[in-house]
Amino acid sequence: MRKTRSELGIPHFGLYGESSVSRDPGFVHVEDIAARSRAVGWQIKPHRHSNLFQVLCVFKGRIEVQLDEKSHSLAGGWAITIPPGVVHGFRFQPDTNGAVLTLAEPLLVDDGYRQSRRYFDDVTRIARTIEFPEGGVLFDQLRNCLNLLAAEFRQAETGYQQMLEWQVRMVLMTLKRQFDNKRYQTFVNKPSSELIKKYRILLEDNYRKQWNVQQYAAALHTSVSTLNRRCTECVGTSAKSIIQNRLMIEAKRKLIYTQYPLDSIAYTLGFKDPAYFSRFFRRVEGVPPVEYRRRKKVERAA
Repeated sequence: MRKTRSELGIPHFGLYGESSVSRDPGFVHVEDIAARSRAVGWQIKPHRHSNLFQVLCVFKGRIEVQLDEKSHSLAGGWAITIPPGVVHGFRFQPDTNGAVLTLAEPLLVDDGYRQSRRYFDDVTRIARTIEFPEGGVLFDQLRNCLNLLAAEFRQAETGYQQMLEWQVRMVLMTLKRQFDNKRYQTFVNKPSSELIKKYRILLEDNYRKQWNVQQYAAALHTSVSTLNRRCTECVGTSAKSIIQNRLMIEAKRKLIYTQYPLDSIAYTLGFKDPAYFSRFFRRVEGVPPVEYRRRKKVERAA
């Protein structure tokens, strides 16, 4: 697995070492637990993601879970929510049955989710383990939702991105309903900084304006050093990197899901010079936007 960064000896990964979440920069990704775990001896060593939210759902089997400094031994049906920045690792009983859902963190704060945020904050802001007793209505619903997501992910038909996002909401609402039944909530870690929550919401409103870190810090009535420190503590990356990650996600969405020319995409994202947008994209992604669009078009046609 290729490390993307390291803080205090804790590896940072994209998706278990991948440089991007998947072929779809919606970004939604879903896969069986066994798909990655079997090849590495059913153990995922402690690591964290800077801008990904994950839900690990276990339908049958046993799992040893590390969430920051806490360890848990779970058997049966469980959902484990992992916000960006939370250190997590797993040791699975061989042939454990379940799925991992990965979302780009901006999906949880962008315009499409604003009306739903009041429901989902309980299960997206804090790492939790939520029990789903086998045979329960919500247990079956969660499994069915993830199966539908996986099928949609493989098919990539008309309205692919929109369908994935609707189905993600169904998963999150199922988690919220089970969370509200408090006897199934067994663990809550310390919440992320309120400053970071406000920063992410402010970022969603202003990233197209190309605000710099100083402007965000001023709007939050804090210093640049404090904002950077809290970002590093809670998410494991700098405030500037969070801005760049958000711009890149939107750029990739537009390159794949629209036919807009590059200069139009650049101006929409607040770049005054399309050439600078191309240089920015290539520096972060490793390929120019034209080549990225071409590759993704080939992948989606395959």
